[in-house]
Amino acid sequence: MLRACLAYNQSRNHSHLAHCEDKSVKSVRNSQSELDEASMIEDADPSCDGFFGRRIAMYLGMEGDCVHKVNRHGKLALAITRLTCTRRVHKRAAAIPSEPAFSILHRFPDLELHSPGLTDGQLSNGPVGAGTVSVTDLRDNPRCEFRGPFEGIQYYVPRRALDDFAHENNAKPISTLECTRDRCDPYLARLSSVLLSALEEERGNNQLFVDQLGMTLLAHFAQTYGDLRSREGVHEGGLAPWQERRAKEIMRVRLASSLTISHIAAECRLTPSHFARCFRRSTGVAPHEYLSQLRVKEAKRLMTTTKLPLADIALICGFGDQSYFVRVFSRRVGTSPGAWRRARSEG
Repeated sequence: MLRACLAYNQSRNHSHLAHCEDKSVKSVRNSQSELDEASMIEDADPSCDGFFGRRIAMYLGMEGDCVHKVNRHGKLALAITRLTCTRRVHKRAAAIPSEPAFSILHRFPDLELHSPGLTDGQLSNGPVGAGTVSVTDLRDNPRCEFRGPFEGIQYYVPRRALDDFAHENNAKPISTLECTRDRCDPYLARLSSVLLSALEEERGNNQLFVDQLGMTLLAHFAQTYGDLRSREGVHEGGLAPWQERRAKEIMRVRLASSLTISHIAAECRLTPSHFARCFRRSTGVAPHEYLSQLRVKEAKRLMTTTKLPLADIALICGFGDQSYFVRVFSRRVGTSPGAWRRARSEG
């Protein structure tokens, strides 16, 4: 009897210990899971949650993804999404959850019907012409409906980016962005075309140019659709002498790297948009143009003083690859690098 009781108590003790260990392990696992989830939340990029990229593509039932983001002061200022669809019928979409941002849709081919700002159940029927633009305030829980094939670009602009842009340019705050239905924007059409070409061919070779295009688009949206106006009595000059020297020095020393306007502007203690305007006023050319001039000049020096292949010279001078080097050099000099080098060696 005594042995049975001892065995029973021992069994209970082992069972209790096992139960406690199991609870402890579960507690540790749960705590670790919570930490992992918290870590994921902390590491998540808040700019990924905006209504652009795959999110708008899935919402509209189209093919598309974000092709470029412009960040300013470490925050998203502009996201660019390429959208395409060959289907003729699209289901009517649900209301878009409200968020403090604007969606600017620039269409390429003609479209049978597009209702970007549907909030009250009413549709505006009729064809929408190629090259037209629609601006949607995403705070209004809009709906979108399309019929017919579609190809175009969506520009996603956070409201915060507009506020920062207005403040940096000594302008009054922008209350909203808006445009009339079926409005054509030839300037935006040209900018979109240049941007897509730059992203497809030259992004790694001239990041400075792509960044400046992004800021130009933001300025265009603020002025054209937001009625941006500078405050009276504000006059802006060029760079201070030390700022101009510093900017030129950075471009010269880092000729082969992927420079961004944000980096150079930070070295000059200016915002990117302010730096770009002041640099042009001081030098007569945009920052990316000046950098391109430096690269071509260094390429000429290397072609006349060394026997390096053109592919190596392209890399040393920051062109990225020989084909891009040939395009830029030919556009600026009027002849190809190979022909220019042969003419100098024969002379």
